[in-house]
Amino acid sequence: MEIFKIIILMGIVGSSSYIGILKSKTFENRVRNLIKISEALNIFKTKIEFTYEPIKEIFEEISNVIYQNKENVFKNTIENIKEKSVSSCWIEATEKSKEDFTKEDIEVLKTLGKLLGKTDKSGQVSQIELTEKLLEKQIEKAETDKNKNTKLYKTLGTVLGLGICILLIWSFLK
Repeated sequence: MEIFKIIILMGIVGSSSYIGILKSKTFENRVRNLIKISEALNIFKTKIEFTYEPIKEIFEEISNVIYQNKENVFKNTIENIKEKSVSSCWIEATEKSKEDFTKEDIEVLKTLGKLLGKTDKSGQVSQIELTEKLLEKQIEKAETDKNKNTKLYKTLGTVLGLGICILLIWSFLK
């Protein structure tokens, strides 16, 4: 019977530590996703400046190169591009994004959609550059949050599990 109690206590500590680790991964994923978006926008800006490819083809290439064709904002944008404008598709795709973005991140990404496909080449490039600058600030914030919160959540999960175990041991002894 004692071994069973020890196994349960170890399971509690392990599972609460795991939950803390999972929560801390959201901060790491946010940084990684913002950097990917930044790289993608750099490719987008270069393609707009030096080629005459349509936005749909550029987004398909970005989806293949940066995201290896996994679910992403660029792929979601081109899915509805036939029925709606590029601008509205981009805004809709950023709002429905399943990546670990904050509301601020999504608002920054939506700024790109305001003029996407509506202006000439220089206007598009200017809008992409503005979005890149705003994204740089978001990446800095995300790095700060990651450095601050990753260790916090990992430690909090373990301490919470140990606290529950202490309470259970105390209740076993009564």
